[in-house]
Amino acid sequence: MLLARVDDLASLSLESLMNIDVVSVSKRSEPLQQSPAAVFVLDGSSIIRSGVKSIPEALRLIPGLQVARLDSHTYAITARGFNSTVADKLEVLMDGRSLYTPMYSGVFWDAQDTLMEDIERIEVIRGPGAALWGANAVNGVVNIVTKSAANTQGGLEQMGGGGEFEGFAAWRYGGKAGEKGHYRVYAKTTHYTAQEAAGAGDAGDAWNHDQLGFRTDLVLGDRDTLTLQGDMYKERIANSLSSRDEAISGHNLIARWKHRYDDGADTEVQFFYDQTSRDETRTFTEDRNIYDLEVKHRFSIGERQNFVVGGGYHTTNDKIDSLNPGLLQFLPPTRKDETVDVFAQDQIDLIEDKLHLTLGAKYENNDYTGDEFQPSARFSYIVNEQNTVWGAISRAVRIPNRLDHTLEIFGGVLIGDENFTSEEVIAYELGYRTILSSVLSADTAIFYNEYDSLRSFTDDFLNPQTLPVRFVNDGAGRAHGVELTLRWEPAPEVKVLASYVYMDMDIAAKFGSGDVNIEQNDENDPNSKLSLRLDWDIRPNWSLQTRARWVDSLDDLGVDAYTAVDLTSIWRVSPSVELSVVGSNLFDPQHSEFSGGYEVSRSVHGQFTWHF
Repeated sequence: MLLARVDDLASLSLESLMNIDVVSVSKRSEPLQQSPAAVFVLDGSSIIRSGVKSIPEALRLIPGLQVARLDSHTYAITARGFNSTVADKLEVLMDGRSLYTPMYSGVFWDAQDTLMEDIERIEVIRGPGAALWGANAVNGVVNIVTKSAANTQGGLEQMGGGGEFEGFAAWRYGGKAGEKGHYRVYAKTTHYTAQEAAGAGDAGDAWNHDQLGFRTDLVLGDRDTLTLQGDMYKERIANSLSSRDEAISGHNLIARWKHRYDDGADTEVQFFYDQTSRDETRTFTEDRNIYDLEVKHRFSIGERQNFVVGGGYHTTNDKIDSLNPGLLQFLPPTRKDETVDVFAQDQIDLIEDKLHLTLGAKYENNDYTGDEFQPSARFSYIVNEQNTVWGAISRAVRIPNRLDHTLEIFGGVLIGDENFTSEEVIAYELGYRTILSSVLSADTAIFYNEYDSLRSFTDDFLNPQTLPVRFVNDGAGRAHGVELTLRWEPAPEVKVLASYVYMDMDIAAKFGSGDVNIEQNDENDPNSKLSLRLDWDIRPNWSLQTRARWVDSLDDLGVDAYTAVDLTSIWRVSPSVELSVVGSNLFDPQHSEFSGGYEVSRSVHGQFTWHF
């Protein structure tokens, strides 16, 4: 088993890369090649080589994820279907802190940021992960892991601008804390220019994001470690329809203690606090506080059973005030919700070094629907060192949120319903990984998902016959598809990653429902998507990364198919100084990626980086 530093991943062979440990599938380290899930690891070096400046743009580098940009700051991101600006079936975490908002069970992507150079890896599971990660991990899990403070020692200064950026700058410094501990502090600011309106002209959505944070990793003895980390941010977004800017701010704090035992077992306790404030200027203001505690224990019984057990408590309280009650409001404006959960997973070696069975389940009790049980069964069969077959059957749910139960639109034309229950999926998956030669590997997954109790309307929302229109669970359907990823290394200095995704969805209202628009609301994903990434070290001090993607049309949204080509060139002037140029959408002045009337423009920016 190989546990490599992320900075070294770019130089690993294919066989070594497949043995990199991942933790998202089972909450314990296991080789990627043997993992019984559709998992992909994006290492930090690939993010740096790409030159991207935000987490959503980094997610474009991951096969199987659908990333669509609406305007300068809004994204629709999902896996295996149901994409929208309020996509609610993808669990996203950063260093164990869940990033989803209980307002609509999705992610406000404009508020999620960190120093890109501090990301160690991003692990992505396509398919349900609810047996360990809980409700809302319906179609996938994104786990963003940042580097330890020990791996970010010394100083970093960075600045640049051009294209979509009026300018950006970042600073970081790391040092020692005591004899064995380490720390880092950072600050960054990013100023984005406006995108283009579909009818040509400035969209009037320029914005800026300022953030600072810290991380401290302390060694408390031979068996105990303690991590403390936190961030604070604020941003302002121009709104062409309002006389004042949207204002967003927040801060968070994570404390994580880990104890190791002589027999190899370990216990981990994590607590985080997350506070957010949003002022949307025309619709609502939100103040939210989240507290989360999780305890997990990993241990083995004999040589063939590895357990992970644990539980947690999560509470959130909010205050959502309407700025335009005739348009939108949440009633009541304040709410507190609590969730208690326990989970267990047993990984069994049925045939040593050959056949592994993983059984897991999570039980949750929440204030919306009460008890929820989410089990999964996975297997992996290691044919030999080069070939692995895996499969899984899982159940996952998306529990209701503030939008489902308490939203009121257009003065009561559309209202939430406290009887709205959880959406659910039964997912079937089968995958195959193979190292075809020393320079070529392939990873394939096929899936079939059956959805039930999906959110729908009691009537035709655009032409209602009966008011008010309510949210109900009258939607159902299925999705199936295939995902293929190829890695090719024709030379030590050249690496190629290619991927293709085909997916077909069939979502409809159940017999007797008055909702005639559910297909348009839920089927917002391309049938096919093709991507290609080339990393080429032209010289020891000069590297090039080229990225191209073709995305099929979104017919229900009136979005045409498009091709985008990005290019990043990095010149290492010295061991401590780098100059880079990043171009995106180079062969297309502007194109639409989702609905909303905005288009993504061609952009070229430069960057200066100094390590000291």
